[in-house]
Amino acid sequence: MKKYGIITKIAALGIASVLGLSACGSNGQGASSGTAGNKTFSAEAEALATELLDRYPTANDVITEEVIEAEIVKLKERYKFEELKDLKIASGDWVYLADSKGWFKELLGDNGTSVSLVEGTVGNEVQLMERDELHLTNRMLYPYLLYKAQGGDLTAVALSEDPNADIVTILVNAKSDIYSLEDLRGKTIGSWKAGCQYVALLEQTLDLGWTEGVDYTYSNISNDNLKTALQAGEIDAISTHPFTNVNSEIINGNFREIADAKPDGVYTNYGGASVTFSSTEFANSHVNILKAVLKLRELINAYILLNKESVAALLETITRDPVENTIFYLERRDETYFSASAPLSQLIEDTDNYQNWLIEHIEEFTEDNRVAKETFFNENFFN
Repeated sequence: MKKYGIITKIAALGIASVLGLSACGSNGQGASSGTAGNKTFSAEAEALATELLDRYPTANDVITEEVIEAEIVKLKERYKFEELKDLKIASGDWVYLADSKGWFKELLGDNGTSVSLVEGTVGNEVQLMERDELHLTNRMLYPYLLYKAQGGDLTAVALSEDPNADIVTILVNAKSDIYSLEDLRGKTIGSWKAGCQYVALLEQTLDLGWTEGVDYTYSNISNDNLKTALQAGEIDAISTHPFTNVNSEIINGNFREIADAKPDGVYTNYGGASVTFSSTEFANSHVNILKAVLKLRELINAYILLNKESVAALLETITRDPVENTIFYLERRDETYFSASAPLSQLIEDTDNYQNWLIEHIEEFTEDNRVAKETFFNENFFN
């Protein structure tokens, strides 16, 4: 999966973008183009929204609220939505934003479809989907493949670009005498084995020639408990994503970062990509609704990265996460906010290569439970 650098558009950080353009502006020359009910969109917004119907947004696109609302109109024109009373989506920044701005209602309200935000889904996705309590969620490639290897009937409907190495961080207490990965020989390292930060840790230790249980001790600890375990000195280091609750300790200087994921390794080349998935039955029965929602998400993700400060301030009113903590994590995972642009055949090949690595190194993956290549991605959404 080819990596693309993130380019900041200075123009997008102007007042109009930060405050959000209402969908009733002009093109700046007294003329306007495109209407939807009482809303009028500028010619520029109309043109970009039209173009984005058939391609992924990139960091070069200036996505404003006006563009998003113009896109919603076009999505409603393009797709005939299936009957659905309630679409249940795992919570997250783009979901909170879409809900608070009324964009879900604009897109699906006329269809009689409401959107419910589902909290606490991480680690419970398969069970929730089997009970029809969750329809759409997002994890990284490792847990998605793990679920499928364990028999979960899931299908991927979107895949992100590959992450930067610092989307995973290895942390120690600032007062410790540990300053590098090599200093962790003989120490206890904690991570969550159901999360991809475990894979990043494993790749680093394998690269050092270390064997778990011989050169270091691994402790399987859930994401919620990793920080407290390190604070209490129960373990010497943790491998984790710099979530908002963890990065507070980085920002205040209590934790020190000693390493990231391996640069140009298995994890940063395809293993750390973010996967959006659903149950196979739901995805195949609601292709048009999901295509429209996924396109909305693409634009919102690009908008978030162009408006980090204002979005983080809004999220603080919902999640109570301080602005600086939200921005810290956004900047660590920014590349995964854009969709993978490689051809489907390349995505399949890269994913199968990753599966080969998992089978070689992680006991939960075997040749007996190998996931068939043709089931990695749902072709209805990759064309």
